[in-house]
Order: sequence, then C-alpha cells, then structure tokens
Amino acid sequence: MNNPILWVPPIINVLVTGLFALTVFRQYLSRQRLYQLYWSIALCMAFLATLSYITMLLVQPTSAGGVLLFRLYYILGIVMPAWLGMGSIALVSRPLVTRISFTILLLLSVVGALFILDASINLQVLSQIAGTPGTGTLRTGPWLVTTILLNTLGVVAIVAVALYSAWKLLRRQASVGGFRTSNVLWANILILTGALFNGAAGTLARFLGLQSTFWLIMALGWIILFSGVLLASRRSSAVSEAAPPVRT
Repeated sequence: MNNPILWVPPIINVLVTGLFALTVFRQYLSRQRLYQLYWSIALCMAFLATLSYITMLLVQPTSAGGVLLFRLYYILGIVMPAWLGMGSIALVSRPLVTRISFTILLLLSVVGALFILDASINLQVLSQIAGTPGTGTLRTGPWLVTTILLNTLGVVAIVAVALYSAWKLLRRQASVGGFRTSNVLWANILILTGALFNGAAGTLARFLGLQSTFWLIMALGWIILFSGVLLASRRSSAVSEAAPPVRT
C-alpha cells in the first residue's frame, strides 16, 4: 500500500476493539455473566476482523494468504452483529431461551462462514481494497442471504430488548434481571446506535462511494456501542439491596 495514511484508521479500529474486547472479557471472568461472554465474543470478532484486514494488506491482498485473510475478515464481520444481539438476549432472557438462541446463531454462523469460504472473489477489486471495506469483492451468492439474515437478527434482538425494557419502565418496574431498567433501556439504545453506525459505514461506502470514511465511522460506532455495554453492566445500589441474588 503506497499511501501510509490509509493504515491509520484500521489501526485505530484494532486498538479500539482490542481494548474493548479485553475490558468486557475481564468483566466476564470477574462476574461470570453470560451476556458479557457473548459481547466479548462479538468484540473479539471485530478485533480479529480488523487485524485480518491489516495483515491482508501486509501480505498483499491478491496473494493466497491475502485472499484467505480477506475471507476471514468478511466472515467475522457478517456474524459479529448477531453475537451482539445474542448478548442482549442473554441479558434479560431465561436460560432456556438463551440456549435456543445460541444454538440457532451458532448454526447460522457456521453456514454463513461456509458460504463465504466458497464464494467467488473479484481479484481486481480486491487488489484495490486498501482503505476501503472491500465492497463488491465477493461476487453475489448465497452468502448474501445469510449476511442479511444475521444482521437483521442482531438488530431485531437489540431493538426487542430495548422495547422490552421500555415497557418495563412504563410499568414502573425498577429492575430487569437484577439491573436497573433504565440502564438496560439506554444500554441497548447505545448498542443499537453503535451497530447502526457500523452498518451505515458499509452502506455509505457501497451506495455513495464514501470508501475512505469507512474505518473512521466504524471506530465511532464501536465507541458508542462500548458505552452501552459498560452501561448494561452497572447495577443500581438501590436495586441490588432490594432485589434477591440473581442466579445464572
């Protein structure tokens, strides 16, 4: 890559997502909350996707290694939003609902990964990927269906939990699963906003040609999303004293 400035935004994303993933995973190790595990998995996917992107540029995108790294970057990118939604589900759902949702998500993630591994690649577009998200690199195929499905399910899950917590708030219920209801509501609003920023980055690149802003918008989206993840983990002292211990 001739222009070193194009390295800066992806590197910022690696640092941001790596720090966020480490923070949430440490929270999971300390508190053993399942929703923190799912959110840390999603953030790890974002970190590894961006790291794969940078490594792909180092080894040359159209080389055998570069093509494999591009596929890994794309796989992690399409399944990650659904894992964010999985964290929101685990935040408020019963264990049985969480297990069923996890099984479905795992199956769809594997199918989506297999479709991308099998998809044809436009090497000419791939050779010019530096500083862009790689829009148009994969030729249209079954992978597009699973991508839309996984992204939709992730957004629906986050929105559903936000609406559920809003309904609880309107009914003047102070807590949801041992957490302050307002925290759950605003946390999922922030997570949704961050996810929509990330989605908008790709949409702007695809339809308006704003390729160079992709990684900067992504970084902003991750910062907003991470704020929501941190807020979701905050317990109200009043709720903690009044509510019985929650078993997971």
